[in-house]
Amino acid sequence: MNKQVVSICLYLSKRLTNNVIYNLPAFFQQQRLFVHSNNSNRRNSIPQISRRPKISNRQKFKQIEPKLSTLIEIENHGLARRHYYKGKYGKKVFLMKKKKFEEFSKKTSTEEDIEGLELPRLSFFAGAQIPSSFPKEDVPELAFVGRSNVGKSSLINALGDTTTARTSDKPGLTQQINFYAAGNIFNLVDMPGYGFAYADEEARLNWKKLIETYISTRKSLKRLYVLLDARHGIKIADKEFLMMVEKSRTKFQLILTKCDLVLSKDIARRYQLIKEELKNYRYAIETPIMVSSRTRAGIDKLRRDLLFLVNGLERAREVLRWKRTNIQNELDRAKRAKRQLELQKSAIKVTTDQIKKALENSKERSKKIKDAKAKKLKMVKTRK
Repeated sequence: MNKQVVSICLYLSKRLTNNVIYNLPAFFQQQRLFVHSNNSNRRNSIPQISRRPKISNRQKFKQIEPKLSTLIEIENHGLARRHYYKGKYGKKVFLMKKKKFEEFSKKTSTEEDIEGLELPRLSFFAGAQIPSSFPKEDVPELAFVGRSNVGKSSLINALGDTTTARTSDKPGLTQQINFYAAGNIFNLVDMPGYGFAYADEEARLNWKKLIETYISTRKSLKRLYVLLDARHGIKIADKEFLMMVEKSRTKFQLILTKCDLVLSKDIARRYQLIKEELKNYRYAIETPIMVSSRTRAGIDKLRRDLLFLVNGLERAREVLRWKRTNIQNELDRAKRAKRQLELQKSAIKVTTDQIKKALENSKERSKKIKDAKAKKLKMVKTRK
């Protein structure tokens, strides 16, 4: 009987060390059967239950190995939040990793000319709360949509280098479809956010219907950009919205915003997951875009894509060349003026030096004349 009690205690301690919660009545019933059993091999009669703890989604996310090419792109464009290595050898580790990235980027990266292109000046010209208020379809349109407070208006301001679009930390500030004219070339469209917002349920349903009618009926829409928070990726509300866009047969591309708040490895992992998810959508562009409105990282690349879509790339390059030539001409003028000033200063210096020398010579002559007169006077006095 003592051996049986000891075996039960050992079994119980083993179960407790594995951190598994059991149903106590069923457990004691199991032990009663074990005590009264005549089986000689009692250890084999005890059922071995092995329950491994489930891996959380965050742990699964951390287990993804990011691609080195994606990490290099993130580092080159300065998209991620800086990681500061702590400890005794923190600085040394940081420098070693930086050197490794630089060596690999020299071998693999194709030097992409961002050029520093600029969009034409943005100006607000229309706002629509109902489909009948949409403006005429005279020029191509590029629309931005996403969850509330994902950074749509901030991105438009960063693209146009302006403060035309109203921004706020409060979700649901944009309550209509706003149209911004980029010169006479194209329009940028800022849509209300879907998901959570500080608004009534009825108002949010109206926004949803308005967005759906715009996407499905607008013929001048060249590309729909769906914005995602780089910290969270694709959520359930995003999937529902993307399915609606798929039904309307509209081409769309994903943009990861707020990349400056996430570490480079996490952005690379998120980028890989989203790229895999996009394979399920027929009308999606395969490669997402990574940007940060606060640090302006990735904005130049997005500008170039926008201009290419509306056939305004060559015009923007001409404007940029014209600006650069004007700046160069102004610099040349400034250099010439500086050179002239230096020549004038040197000439003035030479003249002042000459004047000083002439004055000194005149003083010496006058002194010599005075000395000669004084000698003559002395000689005259001595003769007398």
